[in-house]
Amino acid sequence: MTGLIAALISAAIYTSGLAFEQRALHRAPAIGIRRPLHLARVLLGNAQWLGGCALAALGSVGLIVSLGLAPVSVVQPAFAGGISAMLLVLALLLGQRITRGERVALGLMPVALLLLSLSLGPGDAEAGTTADVPLLLTVSLGTVVACVGAMAFAAGGGRYVSAATMGGAAGLAQGVAGLQGKGLGGLLVDNGLPGAIVPALLSPFPYLYAVGWAVGIVLFQTSMQRARASVTAPVANVLGNVFMVVFGTLVFSEELPSDPLMLALRALGFGLTLAVVALVRGNVAQAEQETARLRGASPRP
Repeated sequence: MTGLIAALISAAIYTSGLAFEQRALHRAPAIGIRRPLHLARVLLGNAQWLGGCALAALGSVGLIVSLGLAPVSVVQPAFAGGISAMLLVLALLLGQRITRGERVALGLMPVALLLLSLSLGPGDAEAGTTADVPLLLTVSLGTVVACVGAMAFAAGGGRYVSAATMGGAAGLAQGVAGLQGKGLGGLLVDNGLPGAIVPALLSPFPYLYAVGWAVGIVLFQTSMQRARASVTAPVANVLGNVFMVVFGTLVFSEELPSDPLMLALRALGFGLTLAVVALVRGNVAQAEQETARLRGASPRP
């Protein structure tokens, strides 16, 4: 239960960072993946965006800690679901229109979190802390190369990449970073903070984390400028969620609950978090148009 609570607190901090980032992005010049140097100048020269990025980074650190405390099949859906729900609440508080499907998604999140918490029975397996390094390298490098290659191919051919598609690719890259975060969290749990420093530096975790984070942030920030965060973030989070749960469970050899009821509760809770992407996907085009009108710019930078 400690890992689940830590994941929700981390999600709240991360969401606050996203809100600051998006506010800064909507006041900034248009950015796009075809102009990486311009994108870097716009982001790094914006103090408000840097502040939001720092908050989001703090939330990510909290996720790393929580991944060392509980199974990835509980922590990751809780983190992703918490972000999605909080972003929709922020959209409502700011007077933005959300669809009936998004309202349903908002109602599903607490149910999903409840089911995930109930699935943590007293005999539940502990979080895996040791990675299968060859499998981790194969999955991580293959995913990053696929994301970068697909976006480069689309941009090079002059095709328009929607905010949802870009957000999905960002989610996979962030999932790669998440795998490394779980590895770092495992080192912290096994060795404590002082004892984890040298093993961490000798492992591939911090370096692959930096690669996944860099690719993910470029794609996600571009997608978030094109549409509001409550549309793009759930797409990124749900795909990253699936990636993390599937490959995190395999790479770290975590066992699912042996009790059929507990397993059913976890599977249902995980499934409800996946339903978010289906509920918000249909409103992406409308959200892009609304965001473009707010910024007074074309939705296709």
